[in-house]
Amino acid sequence: MILNRIAVPLFALMLGTGGAAMAAPAPQTYGQERGWDVPPHEYNEIQQRGFHDGIEGARRDFGNHRNPDVDNRDEYRHPDVPPPWRDAYRDAFRRGYEVAASHLWGAQPAVPVQPPPPPDWDGWAMRGLSSDAQRRGYHEGEEEAQKDFQFHRRPDPDDHEEYREPYIAPEFVDDYREGFMRGYTATMSRLSGDAAWQDRGDPSQWAPPPNFSEVQQRGFHDGMDGARHDWDNHRRPNPANRDEYRQPRIPPQFWPEYREGFRRGYEMMAARLWGGM
Repeated sequence: MILNRIAVPLFALMLGTGGAAMAAPAPQTYGQERGWDVPPHEYNEIQQRGFHDGIEGARRDFGNHRNPDVDNRDEYRHPDVPPPWRDAYRDAFRRGYEVAASHLWGAQPAVPVQPPPPPDWDGWAMRGLSSDAQRRGYHEGEEEAQKDFQFHRRPDPDDHEEYREPYIAPEFVDDYREGFMRGYTATMSRLSGDAAWQDRGDPSQWAPPPNFSEVQQRGFHDGMDGARHDWDNHRRPNPANRDEYRQPRIPPQFWPEYREGFRRGYEMMAARLWGGM
């Protein structure tokens, strides 16, 4: 009886202690929080990629026992994105890296810097395109330029059947081609990293992209002049209607380069003149 009187309270005490231990929550560890690794909702695709890459960069540094330093990441110093998007990518990368560092090393992240807005390519290049046929041509020109860039084909809208023989009513062919040429040229400029389409300054100060050859530079300036002539004579903006574009006064082997430069200069000037900037 004495043993029973001792054993029962002792057993109850053991149950109470075990139950309390089972009920206590486990300490929270890294990776159990929810939501910290989700990029801000206002980020575009490039910024989201930068944010996630920053998180992964911090994880690699932590796993390799390196000190947290975003400037030591190759992805941050030399991002694999077109030049116009690099600042936005790097700002998002830094933010993702610092958020992850605060969880991995316990470091306090710096106050995030609001990334600059991405270039408004369509707002700039679509100026003056008001009809449905023009806008349709613009978007289809975009698509074809993306394919040419992806497959490393020489940029030339004249090579596309959609431009040569548009599937549209004959009375809208000129509108369509105008939009197609603009969309193609603007998209190829964006993909190749040319920031000239963002220029809002004096057209007399515009310069061709620095990677242009001498022939392309000549075409660029001739294209700007051709657009001015068409504007002054109240003609529709279409570089393919210019004699200098159709039959350049240079050896035929240089025509593709010249035409590429001509289109770039013409369309930049056309966006300024017909867009009412």
